[in-house]
Amino acid sequence: MGINVAHAKLLLFGEHAAVYGAPAVGLGLPWRLSLETGPEADDWVLPGLGPYEQRLRELLAHFQRARTAANLPALAPCQITLASQMPLASGFGSSGALCAALASLFFPAATLAELDHLAWKAEHLFHGTPSGIDTVLALRPGWWALLPGRTPPEAYPLRAPTQVLVTGAVTRESDTKALVGDLARRRAQGEAAVLSGLFRLGEIAREAIDSLETKKDALLPGLMGAARGELVSLGLETPLHSRLIDTALTDTGALAGKLSGAGGGGAWVLMYQDEATARLALPQLTAALPASAWTLTPQMVTT
Repeated sequence: MGINVAHAKLLLFGEHAAVYGAPAVGLGLPWRLSLETGPEADDWVLPGLGPYEQRLRELLAHFQRARTAANLPALAPCQITLASQMPLASGFGSSGALCAALASLFFPAATLAELDHLAWKAEHLFHGTPSGIDTVLALRPGWWALLPGRTPPEAYPLRAPTQVLVTGAVTRESDTKALVGDLARRRAQGEAAVLSGLFRLGEIAREAIDSLETKKDALLPGLMGAARGELVSLGLETPLHSRLIDTALTDTGALAGKLSGAGGGGAWVLMYQDEATARLALPQLTAALPASAWTLTPQMVTT
C-alpha cells in the first residue's frame, strides 16, 4: 500500500503560446491529487469514480503498455482510491496531476525528468497536443519558468513576487482540447489575429520571467493586463470571466486579472498589492457571480 501525490497548477503567463515554442510562467499549487493503493487484486478496483472510471482504466492500460515497452513486468492490479483537492476540468491541471501521480505509481524509480516525459505522454489521452506544462508543474510546487526548446518543457525555479494572487474558477463553455484545436486550425490558416496574439503572449511571458528574475515586480500587473487583452482578442475570455475580472478591477482594488489556462471559462487569477487587500476582496468576488457560476470560489493562493 502507498500514496502517490501530484499538485494542481496555476498558469500565469504563456497560455496557448507555449504550445508553439514560447515560454510560460506557472506555479505548482499546494492542492493535491492523491492515489492511495490497496492490496493486490485480480483486477483494478476503482471505487467512487463514477463517469471518470473509464478514463482512469484507459490510463492504467496506457501505463501498463509503457512498462512493457520499458521491459518491466506489468504492475499487479490493486484497489486505487483517488482523492483530489482541485476541481475537475476547471483549468487547474487535474488531468495533468492524475497523469503525474500515475507515472509515479507505475515508475517509482524514475527520475524527475523521466516522470515529466511519462506523464506528458499519458496526457495525450486528454488533450491532443499537450504542452507538458501541466504535468511538469504537477510534480513541482512553487513558481517556475517553463522554457521552450523541448516537450515537455525545461523548468527552473523563480522567486515568488511581492504581490498576492487570488484564484478561482467559473463554469466552462468549452474544453481544453477543443480550444487548443480551434486555435491550431486558425493558426494553420494564417489568421493574422491568431498569429500576432500567440506571438505577443509569448513575448509577455518572456518579459514576466525577466521581471521576476530582476525583482521588477511593479511591471507584473501591466504584463498581466496586456496578456488579458491578447486572450480577449483570441476569444478565450467568457462573459463570466469578464464580469468577475472587471468587478475585481473596479471594486476590490485588484491590480490586474486574467483567465488562467485554456480559457472558455474555468480558472482565473487576480493580482493584489498585499494580503490584507486580497483578503477583503474575497467576499466581494464571491458575491459578484451567482452561486451556480462557481466551480471553485475565490481564495488566496499560497505556495
